[in-house]
Amino acid sequence: MHGGLATTILVLGLVGAVVVHNLGFKQKGGIEAVATIRVFFDAAQTQELKQGDTISWGKIGSGVWTLPLYVNNTGNVAVILRFSYRGDQLPVGWAEYWDYDGISLAHNELRKVTITLVLPTYVSAGVYECDSWIRATPA
Repeated sequence: MHGGLATTILVLGLVGAVVVHNLGFKQKGGIEAVATIRVFFDAAQTQELKQGDTISWGKIGSGVWTLPLYVNNTGNVAVILRFSYRGDQLPVGWAEYWDYDGISLAHNELRKVTITLVLPTYVSAGVYECDSWIRATPA
């Protein structure tokens, strides 16, 4: 009888050892830097410029025209902004630039930028369009 009890205790001990076995391991995940911005016509961020929209300068003539925009960094990394446009789509002598100084824009930071359109004195009547972009790249 003592032998049977010892065997039972030994078997229960082995079963108990299997139940409390722990498997330790590490977990690892990388978060990709995502440069995302939203652009608005107002500081309250209620009038958004969406992908594919057209900015209308309205009725303009020769001279200097300005358009304020508000850029919000909605990504998870600080970004540097870049403005570009297809100058080959505009008449000779037209120019566009902005006043952004290249300082990085932090996550959730809102920055006012002003696009300036310069038209020469010899502007011809018509409707003109050009493709343009505001790009954000990780700082």
